[in-house]
Formats: sequence, C-alpha cells, structure tokens
Amino acid sequence: MSDVKIEIEGDSDAAVALALLRMIAVAEGKEEEGDRGWYLETYAACLAVVRDADVLELDDEDDEEEDEDEADEGEDVPAKG
Repeated sequence: MSDVKIEIEGDSDAAVALALLRMIAVAEGKEEEGDRGWYLETYAACLAVVRDADVLELDDEDDEEEDEDEADEGEDVPAKG
C-alpha cells in the first residue's frame, strides 16, 4: 500500500472514516499488508464510529477475557455470618 498515495478531501462520513482507517493502519503497521478482511472490518468500525453507531467488537479475544474476568469480580457474594 505504500506505492499508493491517497489524498482524502471532504468531510463526508465515508471520507472521515477512510482517513481514520489510514491513521489506524499506520499506527498498527498494517499499511504494508494486504489483509483485505482486516481493512474491511476496520473500515466498517471506523464508519460506525463516525456515524455515532454502536461498534461491534472485532476479534479481540483478550478484551473478551478481560470483560469476563471483570464480570466475575463484580458478582455479589453472600456474606457469611
């Protein structure tokens, strides 16, 4: 993707989402990879964020495990007494 230069103009939802996608790709080192699935999922998430919609979790298993651990910690335990 480094051979392709993209200039994003405008402030439509799609243009802003594409700019956000580019920033994320650079930050995560994905600009050299051709992982189509990652780009499509990430663009969809970017577009949802721009449109202020709920974003579905992308396949982040670590986040799911942390959420489960937090839920377990927050359970009410009956007091002994």
